[in-house]
Amino acid sequence: MNETLRVLVAEDDPALREALVDTLRYAECDVTAVANGAEALDALEHGPPSLLLSDVQMSPVDGHELLARVRTRWPQLPVVLITAHGTIERAVAAMRDGAADYLVKPFEADA
Repeated sequence: MNETLRVLVAEDDPALREALVDTLRYAECDVTAVANGAEALDALEHGPPSLLLSDVQMSPVDGHELLARVRTRWPQLPVVLITAHGTIERAVAAMRDGAADYLVKPFEADA
């Protein structure tokens, strides 16, 4: 029996958050969604998911700070960062800091 992939989505744009949740649920993932990095940290305290999918530009805790905190507390948790304002430098820094992937919006659902 395959274990259901549990995904925590941290995205401050309500429409994009809903689209991500719908897409992941269509792929039969168990999804929890929050509006920012601070809420993601709170949700992680209740048990880490299989994957964290986080926007980069959020406040009060942005995606890069969230990644750093996750690496300290849950070092094995895969983190995928998404952004509409990606640069090669930021993507390289995120990967060096432990991100599993760095996607630039908009991206295809298959990504």
